[in-house]
Amino acid sequence: MNFERLLPPAVLAQPDLAAAALPGAAMLRVNFVPGLRQRLGWRGMRECPHHAGGLTARVAGMAGVYGLAQLGTEIVDGHGQAEFSVAYFPAPEEELLEAFSVEACLVALAEPYLERVRDFAADPDLSALFDIARLRFVLAPECGVALSLHAPDRAVTVAPDGITVATAEGPRQVVASGGLDRDLRAFDCAMPFVEALVASIACGLEAAPTRLEQASMPGRSQSGEAASDVRLSIGWGDNPPMPGIASATQIDLRWADPEPRPATYAGAAWWQADTASAGHGLAKSTLGIQDKPKLIVLTGFLGAGKTSFLTHFIEYQAARNGFVAVVQNEIGAKGLDGQLLGQHYAVAEIDEGCVCCTLAGSLKLALGDILHSYQPDFVVLETTGLANPANLLSEIADLEDHLEFASVTTVIDARLGLQTLQRYAVARDQVRLADVILLNKVDGEADQDLAMLEAAVRRLNPVASMCRADHGDIAPSALYGVNLSMHRQPPIPEVVCCGAHGHGHDHEHGRHACGGPHTSTHDDDGLTSRIWTATGRLDRQALEKALSLLPATVLRVKGMVDLHGEAEPSVCQFVPGSYSLTPAGSVDTDERFLVFIGENIDDAVGDFIESLSRNRQTS
Repeated sequence: MNFERLLPPAVLAQPDLAAAALPGAAMLRVNFVPGLRQRLGWRGMRECPHHAGGLTARVAGMAGVYGLAQLGTEIVDGHGQAEFSVAYFPAPEEELLEAFSVEACLVALAEPYLERVRDFAADPDLSALFDIARLRFVLAPECGVALSLHAPDRAVTVAPDGITVATAEGPRQVVASGGLDRDLRAFDCAMPFVEALVASIACGLEAAPTRLEQASMPGRSQSGEAASDVRLSIGWGDNPPMPGIASATQIDLRWADPEPRPATYAGAAWWQADTASAGHGLAKSTLGIQDKPKLIVLTGFLGAGKTSFLTHFIEYQAARNGFVAVVQNEIGAKGLDGQLLGQHYAVAEIDEGCVCCTLAGSLKLALGDILHSYQPDFVVLETTGLANPANLLSEIADLEDHLEFASVTTVIDARLGLQTLQRYAVARDQVRLADVILLNKVDGEADQDLAMLEAAVRRLNPVASMCRADHGDIAPSALYGVNLSMHRQPPIPEVVCCGAHGHGHDHEHGRHACGGPHTSTHDDDGLTSRIWTATGRLDRQALEKALSLLPATVLRVKGMVDLHGEAEPSVCQFVPGSYSLTPAGSVDTDERFLVFIGENIDDAVGDFIESLSRNRQTS
């Protein structure tokens, strides 16, 4: 059995870590293939931002959201074991909500329920209200792997004194004395998630299960009625590490390959895992899917809100069973936005330099790897805020056999947009080349100021569609139409080679070789970057003071720092006139840095460091 299809060798060398990583790896791999994801029952998933090992997922036929959270790992007899909790968060309008406790119902009907669900693993009180089952994975690379689901057949909670809630009309008794506060068929509720998970593991291993056991532990519920805990165990391999059977356990089903499949689970999707890939890997072509991913070039000046828009775009598509692959780059040597988006979305991050030089010439290779490995529905190329998209369009035109070009989308900061367009040629080129323009951060801006900005944009680009938004939050259908199928070709400027940064280009870009008329770059505008590495923890007040003193020539600061008295790192974001320090959650890097971008940047960074040191000493 080839576990390396799902887990890297370094992880497999530690069986407990491998057992913990297996379910998430299987789910992520399947969710990268839209057709396969659809067939196995997934309807979207995402990792919890502030809890490593936690994720949420939607499953066909269930209106709510499932949560999977890692509880712990251990090694027993050389086998790696990992235990997870399974929660189900019903949709507020879902009938199943009535089976949960009154407290759970009140939480589900209050704001911000959905926001809390996204990060449920970091919210023990929420998790406890909607907990339904336990999952245990036991992995022995030389023998196989086994999954066990433990859940009550019927989870019942009695309210001896009844339950009364406050309403607009006064107190109201919703559960009578001795009545049932919760009455949930927990095993049945967990099974849709477990069936999709088991099928995903089978596809990832390219092997159908070889063992299956179902057992029950008789008992009595709080209400005095007969009840039982159910355990379903499924194994793969020649000798999977199935759990032991306690003496009081009743065996309801026991099956081993090559016996006829048990009738109870004869229709489960996991039996088809051996033919799901048909020897071709997890590819769309295996499922008869021939559509080409749609490509969006997302551009906009520094701090316009591209990443915020992209986050909403990803969530919108995921809710509609679409998968988005993101190619990002940063100006400078440190990438940050890929970490903020989440590693299962930002599948390729290209560091070093700006997109107009470093990425030009390697885009085809980067996209080829993404299309081969992930088969996305959409590819978004998010350029650095100082990039001129003209320097990529000729190469994008060469990708028409693999991608359907959809849009050059330019995001504009409504507050700073007018002065940015007046001052920087790169920003003007970003507008000229767009077919979709999003005026972002419009909240609080006067209608007169917005009208002036829109007039300036129209002078540069009279034909692009233009919309307003705040925090990048706008339905993609408002920008692109319902199907995002524009069937257009990228605009090819006369010359697309920047010729900047002190290195030559011998190859041709577009219709002319280098040396002809010149498209604008950030060098033309006198914009450079510098990275400052943060060592140790910083004082929040000193950092805020240093940020507030930055001159207007500093256009963008972003990065990650550790602050005194705060357990997790903070993301630092700065644009002229505003800054923020927000919790970063769990991150995969120990690097702490700030990237400064603007004019006369060396002097500005020197003054920043001096201010930081001075205020730290006096605070």
